Amino acid sequence: MVNYNDLPLFPLHVVLYPDMPLPLHIFEPRYREMLARCRANHSPFGIVLIKTGDEIGDNPVPFSIGTLARVTQCEELSDGRLNVVVVGEHRFTIEKLNSSLPYLTASVKPFHEDGADPSDLRSPHLTVVALFKRYLKNLFASTNRSMSALQLPQEPEYLSYAVASVLQIPLSEKQELLEMRSTQERLQREISLLKREIESQSNSDDKFTPPNSSEKSTIVPVNTKELSKLSSNN
Repeated sequence: MVNYNDLPLFPLHVVLYPDMPLPLHIFEPRYREMLARCRANHSPFGIVLIKTGDEIGDNPVPFSIGTLARVTQCEELSDGRLNVVVVGEHRFTIEKLNSSLPYLTASVKPFHEDGADPSDLRSPHLTVVALFKRYLKNLFASTNRSMSALQLPQEPEYLSYAVASVLQIPLSEKQELLEMRSTQERLQREISLLKREIESQSNSDDKFTPPNSSEKSTIVPVNTKELSKLSSNN
């Protein structure tokens, strides 16, 4: 059950998309308290990209559109820290923030995807699939690994989220994709981004280096091996 009038928020330097997994390492007491509340109530929390501020610190200012996160796995460590895996549900828009608790909460409303004619999505869907496979092949080659068989979501909306989740692009562009209401618009934007990134891969002699993770980082970036866990949404 979702309490849209009092949704706990977890501001991060990451963008979560519907139906996409995200591993989290939770160590701050305020977010351990938040997670305990959500687990007790069998309710999700909201993950929002930080606009200004830090993950560790007071009063980070989030973007207004985020994604509900449901805990699917949880490992409690002996010192109280937690390793969890969440999966994105649907998106929401923040209407009013509340900072009276140790962690942010908000009054939110659902952010819905616009409907689309399936025939309008066929061409951009096929183009994105072809470009994404090429992008992934280059990405895996740059890490000296081969890409095993990968089953991508066949439904255009969920494919667009999978591509957005994996693309190694600035967070501002990831947020832009999250805020699009149209699957067709998102796929068209991803065609442009994939072409740009593939050209960059071709022009660069540098090996891809995953983002550095600080000891104090709240999240652990998803490794490209997680791609093998993607399945079709039919």
